[in-house]
Amino acid sequence: MPLSHANIKYCNDLTCFNIYFQTALKHHPQHLGFLFQKDTSGKTAYERAVKKHGKDEIFKIIQQCIPADTALPILHNVTKDAPECMNDFTSRYPSAINLRDDNERSFIQAQLAEGTKTLDNNGLFFLRLSDDEIAEADPVTKQYPFLTVTSGESGNLSTTYFLLTKNPSLLERYKEETTEQALEEKDASMTRKRKRGDGNNEESE
Repeated sequence: MPLSHANIKYCNDLTCFNIYFQTALKHHPQHLGFLFQKDTSGKTAYERAVKKHGKDEIFKIIQQCIPADTALPILHNVTKDAPECMNDFTSRYPSAINLRDDNERSFIQAQLAEGTKTLDNNGLFFLRLSDDEIAEADPVTKQYPFLTVTSGESGNLSTTYFLLTKNPSLLERYKEETTEQALEEKDASMTRKRKRGDGNNEESE
């Protein structure tokens, strides 16, 4: 059993959970203090804590440790590890939607990277994307949103088509960038081969 779950199961005092969460958050902020660590049943520590102590009591502790104006990209963690809890956190951390994570991903890019959103199951999400968001490449994968939804878990072509109709020039821009990248890689490869060839000639001499 993960320590986060053991703390919740065997300690009935909320003070115990408070101390554990403060300590875990201090040492593991990138994992949000293991708040969304799952047990063998697939339940997160947050879910277990809410079930045992109630949502209001747990959020009193969370908000004591993570203020509303936090610079911690808390919603990025939620969308990655516990998207079913998104409403609980967006209502309490609305300003976190404007933050970027350590990889410089925006909240929108983090949601797209999960690969589960499509035009069919979340049309409003895509309708609300601004022109800038549609044209911004993911800082990790270097892909535009239309490519992200194509290669994601759902691989939804209707979503890809929708994004391209919003900005058709992205396809041409992507072709130019990939061609340029291929040429640079080819030049780098030829340079390495020439250097190896020059080194072999010097050894022969």
